[in-house]
Amino acid sequence: MLQTSANSKFIRLAFIASGLLFLTSCSTLSSKDSPSKHISSDPFERFNRTAFAFNDKADKIVLRPTAKVYDAVLPDPAKKGVSHFFSNLGEPINIINNLLQGKVDGALNSTYRFVVNSTVGVLGLFDVARSYDVRKKPEDFGQTLAAWGVKPGPYIVVPFWGPSNLRDSFAGAASNLVIYPINEVSDESDTRLGLTVLNVINTRARLLDADAVLANQVDPYLFLKTAYESNRVRAIYDGNPPQLDDDDEFDF
Repeated sequence: MLQTSANSKFIRLAFIASGLLFLTSCSTLSSKDSPSKHISSDPFERFNRTAFAFNDKADKIVLRPTAKVYDAVLPDPAKKGVSHFFSNLGEPINIINNLLQGKVDGALNSTYRFVVNSTVGVLGLFDVARSYDVRKKPEDFGQTLAAWGVKPGPYIVVPFWGPSNLRDSFAGAASNLVIYPINEVSDESDTRLGLTVLNVINTRARLLDADAVLANQVDPYLFLKTAYESNRVRAIYDGNPPQLDDDDEFDF
């Protein structure tokens, strides 16, 4: 019972890092983008802003200070190896979702990356596959549901998670219950917890430079919402979303 409770707490902590990952989507917005094409309705805005403020406060009190110490102490090669290790753990999820979307080439690509990096790359610490120009083709269960025609639903900010929508939050929770990569590494609860914490801290450390971008926004909540939805559009369309008229909207 205690083990289950502890695992649940750290999985929720990992979700914070997942939400923070969308800060990197800020850099994907360009002058050619029309934000209105990416913004969905926000019927739960009052709740969402409260959840956003809560997540931001939790980040400033716990995650950000820890990540800054981690970033200062560990040398860059070590941090890069940690990032590669956890990225490699996610390749089986990419394989499954590429197959579920009928993207055989993507599944083969992810399989090659996983096999090569897990062996020659020493358990994924080195991205050997990339040196052969075999780059990651990430696909998640939210993208799979979108490919199957499932509507995104309203935008929501989930406490301990971050920006999402009804479809993607359901897909994320369901996939972590079925396939949580860290659980496949070890049967020891302490090892799992340690790896989860390391993944969260390492992920947050990678995003420290993005803090200033968000802090300089007039409305950080709206900016992150726009960046998240723009990023999801690009992910679902594999980086090539169709051009729409001003009156059209993406059904992502």
